[in-house]
Amino acid sequence: MKKMYRLCPILLGVLVAMACGCNKGPSLAEIEDRERASRLYTNAMDDLQAGRLDAAIKGFEHVVLQEPKSYSAHFQLATLLQDVRKDYIGAIVHYKYYLQLRPKSDKATVAQDRVKLCDTLLSAEMVRKAGGSAANKLAADNEKLTAACDELTKKAKKLEEDLAKANRQIAGLKTELATKTRLVAKLAESQEGAAAKSASIKEALAELGEERAAAERRRLRPTDAELLDTDDEPARPLSASAELAKVKSDLAKLDAEPPPRQPTPANGAAGGGASAAAKPGGRLPLMDGIMGGHRKQTRSARPETYTVQDGDTLFKISQRFYGSAKMWRSIQDANRAIIPADGRVRAGQVIKLP
Repeated sequence: MKKMYRLCPILLGVLVAMACGCNKGPSLAEIEDRERASRLYTNAMDDLQAGRLDAAIKGFEHVVLQEPKSYSAHFQLATLLQDVRKDYIGAIVHYKYYLQLRPKSDKATVAQDRVKLCDTLLSAEMVRKAGGSAANKLAADNEKLTAACDELTKKAKKLEEDLAKANRQIAGLKTELATKTRLVAKLAESQEGAAAKSASIKEALAELGEERAAAERRRLRPTDAELLDTDDEPARPLSASAELAKVKSDLAKLDAEPPPRQPTPANGAAGGGASAAAKPGGRLPLMDGIMGGHRKQTRSARPETYTVQDGDTLFKISQRFYGSAKMWRSIQDANRAIIPADGRVRAGQVIKLP
């Protein structure tokens, strides 16, 4: 009751201050500067810092009576009443007055929390003073709430640890994903390059296969132009060439043998005729006769014209009548009217043999 009587002047001052609050006054900053510079507020703060708590409470009570809008004094007084005097009602009054005048200050949240705490402590004190089963029940509930609060604190700590671990795992997975993404990109690039190389190799192999197939076709069925372009000597020359070679060999042997001795003539005329036959050059008419006969025989063996047969080419015709494939161009030149530039001949054509 004494506390209630002691609070009456304070409440009266609060009501008076609220009634006078409608009048315009100085700004909030000016009020704070003025209240902190006042002698009463300075003395109360000196007592508080020196540890003289009762004197500090009385000093702040004088401040709020003299200056009802001294927000700092209301907050300091509410704190001292709650912590030192355990006067929860007085503390709630001054906290609410502070919140009414300074709802957006930096201490507004602290004041609200302290009001809630004062309400709880006041309820507990009232139940304790009332006594009986209600006090025991409240104490038991308080213990349960304390245990639940401790359990929730442990769970919150465990959840924080799990969250930190999960964040670390996520960071590791992100790093691994970025690495795999780069590897996949490089693999895709290498596969594209390999596909391009494979396509190039396939094209080159296809071209090589076509060239080989064409070469094989040409080998199996060579064209007349390819046959005509060869300068190889025939493996089996014709009989006329063999005969000519034999005649040349015989002539070489005759030149190598010494001339036969002729008998001495009986008279000069005969000697003159024998002498003329015995000259080293007496064998020339014989060689000329042999060579002339061979040339006549060769010319008589080769006709002037020839009818082309199936399978004939200029190469084969040249070998057949001249003993060499090199005469094919002469045959083509002699028959430009009927033989085209590629040298192909057709069965039934009649060509001249130069």
